[in-house]
Amino acid sequence: MLLERLVEIIADHTAKLDELAERRIDLTSWQNLYLVLHVLQVHAQATIDLLMHACSLIGTATPTPMACIDVLKARGYVDEEEAALLKRMVRFRNIVVHEYGNIDVERVKTVLYDRGYRRILHIAYKVYKRLMHEGIDP
Repeated sequence: MLLERLVEIIADHTAKLDELAERRIDLTSWQNLYLVLHVLQVHAQATIDLLMHACSLIGTATPTPMACIDVLKARGYVDEEEAALLKRMVRFRNIVVHEYGNIDVERVKTVLYDRGYRRILHIAYKVYKRLMHEGIDP
């Protein structure tokens, strides 16, 4: 059950991020910054994998996570606000992975301390539950 495992990974990394946020980890330390970035990256990548797999399971192969999010929105798996948050997550993950020299520490602080990553878990779980309800999860 790939989708179930991906939800578990997202939940585990949500808990890790909660712990770091509660400790008010100092992001001026490069070690702490890279720790948070790595946890955020895994959290985001597991979410992207879940979304892309969901699109595949509903019969819509999409070339990019952004296109997949549009399909999930069009099919009612996510609403407008959720789709916008998912797209921000994808863009953030792309910066972390591909443009790591342009990471804005203040943006990382906002992501960590506003705890938007918790909403991502809720959305992932919502998509997973709908697929299960429809009998689509293999």
